[in-house]
Amino acid sequence: MPINFIIREKRKEIGLTQEQIADYLGVSTPAVNKWESGASFPDMTLLAPLARLLKVDLNTLLCFDEGLSEQEISHFCKEVIETIQKSDFESGFTMATAKIRAYPSSIGLIHSAAMLLDGALILSGMSADVKEKYSGKIIELYERVAESDDKKLRDGAVYILASKYTALGQYDDAQKMLNSLPEHTAMDKDQLQANLWVKQGNLTQAAELLERKLYMTAILELQVTLTNLAVIAVKEGNDQQAAQIAQLARETARLFGLWDYYAYIVPLEVALTKEDAGESVSLIRSMLEAAFTPWELSQSPLYGHFAEKAHFSSTGARILPGLLSELENDSKYAFLHADPAFQQLIAQYRCKCGS
Repeated sequence: MPINFIIREKRKEIGLTQEQIADYLGVSTPAVNKWESGASFPDMTLLAPLARLLKVDLNTLLCFDEGLSEQEISHFCKEVIETIQKSDFESGFTMATAKIRAYPSSIGLIHSAAMLLDGALILSGMSADVKEKYSGKIIELYERVAESDDKKLRDGAVYILASKYTALGQYDDAQKMLNSLPEHTAMDKDQLQANLWVKQGNLTQAAELLERKLYMTAILELQVTLTNLAVIAVKEGNDQQAAQIAQLARETARLFGLWDYYAYIVPLEVALTKEDAGESVSLIRSMLEAAFTPWELSQSPLYGHFAEKAHFSSTGARILPGLLSELENDSKYAFLHADPAFQQLIAQYRCKCGS
């Protein structure tokens, strides 16, 4: 709650008029009116007397201890997403950072904003140079969360930072992040929570929690693990093993009811690592085609409850600009940039996203 609301509400609670506040502090009534409307703020020398008069401490008066509820954060994040979709990434980024300045101690807000902006930046279709302007600031947000006392959010931010530092070649920083993560965790809290909710009859909550966990495990943990194993196999010179892992990744995507798009991620990484231009272009073509195949998450027996709240949208038009930007700018695709088939494919899909 901004300071102007605090002044107005606390004044009313103790039954004082604006004129009385002005008289006690030796200022004009219009000055107090401006404080309460937000048009101006009390002079620094008046803050302590004003806090005593309103029977609050300075932290309360200046909103230092105030945070946002999960519901408020969720609602705000939806507004940011809508702003990005209707306007551009810069508008959403400015909106999010302004909110963080207003609530600098809300770790939940900072974490949610970092995750949202991180994902939106990937899908923005911006060039690598333009993305770099924002990516450093997003990393700074994760770093603030990583230094917080909120263990759950802190560990999540540390995990992300380890990945980002590794990608940036900041290996010492990445190792520092990894070393700060716990080696062992207790029995999965989510499973315990789901079991409790089942016993209490809260079946929808339990199903939603477990479906979200399955979704994140299938997409993040399994895909990343299989990708790394496949790349290691290629670098060890074991192409047959890499091909087997790539096939397992395809089958895993099908078994977990994932979007067809995900079935090509590991096979493409294998082809890219081998710098097989023909296979890489073929898989990229299949991936782009799959991007335009709708993923009806709500129809899956595995994600029905989670989908109702996820508001998931898997449309090619939404992810295509970011995907094409990555294909054209990421160094791992550099060996393809002079390939005529690759150039033709990019041009074909550039037309589809209107650029």
